[in-house]
Amino acid sequence: MWLFFDYEYRLTLRVLATVILLALLVIAAVVFAPSAAAQGSNTIVFQTVSGGPIYTVEPDGSNLRYLTTGMDPALSPDGQQVAFTRWEGPGHGAFGSLWVISIDGSGERMIIGDVRQPKAPVWSPDGRQIAISMQDGGRLQPESKCSQELPSEPLLADSDGDYFRVAVEIDEDGEVETKLCYTLAPHPFWRLRMVNVNSGEFQDLPSDLFSYAPAWDPANDWHLVYDGEQGLVNLDFTRSEGATWALTDDVHDHAPAFSPDGSQIAVSYWQHEHWDIHTLMADGSGRTRLTKTPLRAVVEARIKGEEGRAWNNASPAWSPDGSQIAFLTDRTGRWEMWVMDANGGNQKPLFPTEVQDQIEIFYESVDERVLSWR
Repeated sequence: MWLFFDYEYRLTLRVLATVILLALLVIAAVVFAPSAAAQGSNTIVFQTVSGGPIYTVEPDGSNLRYLTTGMDPALSPDGQQVAFTRWEGPGHGAFGSLWVISIDGSGERMIIGDVRQPKAPVWSPDGRQIAISMQDGGRLQPESKCSQELPSEPLLADSDGDYFRVAVEIDEDGEVETKLCYTLAPHPFWRLRMVNVNSGEFQDLPSDLFSYAPAWDPANDWHLVYDGEQGLVNLDFTRSEGATWALTDDVHDHAPAFSPDGSQIAVSYWQHEHWDIHTLMADGSGRTRLTKTPLRAVVEARIKGEEGRAWNNASPAWSPDGSQIAFLTDRTGRWEMWVMDANGGNQKPLFPTEVQDQIEIFYESVDERVLSWR
């Protein structure tokens, strides 16, 4: 009787211990395992040209696959969907739409339409919202004017390459009046909009007259950063007053991209007639230039009788773990996707040569986001 009781007692303890152990393992898996958003799929999506083909590929260059057509592809936080936009025409003010598609190419659907030239979709940290930049008012067509004052807006040259012509007028009293005549270039305004992925409901956000390329802070879901009129701008879309304030005062900062932990921002920086990649801390401090054309490369090109030019480096995208930054460069004479350590070291082609040769990329320097990495 005692032996039987002792056996049952020990068996009960073992079962109980096993149950406890399994429970602890489940708890540990829930608490310590990366979330779906953190895990992602370690996939890269990229466009070859704005409005053209969008592809997916693994970081080692394998499984290169056509996905759809559109512009500015952006992977969702869990890496399972891609947001992109389409335009119905190339002209200023053309209508467009926001779309999503599963990473396997299924379930393509329009989220919202009848939006003027939507660009640069970016997902909220929880994957429920997408923010976009869109055209909203401003001058959509060239406008000819004559004035005694110099214009402060962009101009279009005439067929002879001239921006001004002088017009002399004589009024009824015989007084001579001289004016400068010119053509103002189209100058559309760009605003920000936030769209619900499931319902398509939207909210227009506080922004500048010229607001491009929003980036959503992964560490603070109320916080966006965008390329504004005088530099990068912070946006707290939960506030009705004082919702925006300057992050940087440098108009050369473009296309901001947050690191996965939200601590840093990478930008395409217009650096004396060419693009380079800079990083800064999320509060705007600690600017670091990551790319720079070596002087020897310029000298060697001139010795060969070639143009000694600075390389362009643009459109940064962080790796899922934040240790690397993928980017575009034309240092080989054509646009290619390269990668570097987050501190700028170890710059090299992202894919093997045989894969790079299959991909012809066009970068048009209009704050387009060519690639996304999750």
